[in-house]
Amino acid sequence: MIISDEQRRTFEETGFLVIKGFFDSDEMVKISAFLDRLRDTEPQDGGEAKYYERSPISGDTVLVRVENLFGGMNRTEEALLIDERGKAVLTRLLGESPVLFKEKANFKVPGCRPDKLHQDQAAGWNAYADFFITMGIVVDRNSKDNAAISFMNSGNYRKELMTPEWQPLSHDDPPYQPEGEYMLLEADPGDVVFFDSYVPHGSPSNTSNASRRNIFLTFNRASDGDQRVRYYEDKWKSYAPNKVDEAREDDSYRV
Repeated sequence: MIISDEQRRTFEETGFLVIKGFFDSDEMVKISAFLDRLRDTEPQDGGEAKYYERSPISGDTVLVRVENLFGGMNRTEEALLIDERGKAVLTRLLGESPVLFKEKANFKVPGCRPDKLHQDQAAGWNAYADFFITMGIVVDRNSKDNAAISFMNSGNYRKELMTPEWQPLSHDDPPYQPEGEYMLLEADPGDVVFFDSYVPHGSPSNTSNASRRNIFLTFNRASDGDQRVRYYEDKWKSYAPNKVDEAREDDSYRV
């Protein structure tokens, strides 16, 4: 897929680009089934990394995120999600070939906490590279009620950290302030949003009775090397996955 000069300018000016219907309905059936399997499979050492939280509504432990989806596993799904279309868009936006940095599926179940307004780069990513682009794949309909993501759409941000690392930009729920600088990205299954690692974004709690599942694949420039294995090794030292009995209950900024 070749994006236009206008689409590239939109990305450069606002920090994100939405492409409607990037994946077709048949592809989305396979992607949705993949997430169902991830949800229903017990975590294994060396496999996918699962993270849990305590629901503020029910008090139950719920799966909220699965990382390390690939790395030799799930090769069919990796080829489906990272195909030549996506690589072509990423190459155009990055200015060179993309290399996968990290990948996750978010399970925003009813009652899930909000994701505070933040820049992805603030999550310690400067240790690996100074710029990333994430390919966000909409798996379920994203709406205001089920925690659609709110992006700054004015372009009024610096492509550098605006807070110290590990600190959000705001503790408020959307709409963020000034309200005219943000947009709620309501989207359909198969839509994709490409966004840089500095554009501010966040989402409210899921107040609906429907889950909101999205996949986020993050890439760095090839010239910055393959950092994926080091990233996960470092992360798991401080934030170990698959700890069902240690489900997060606080409001700390952990990603």
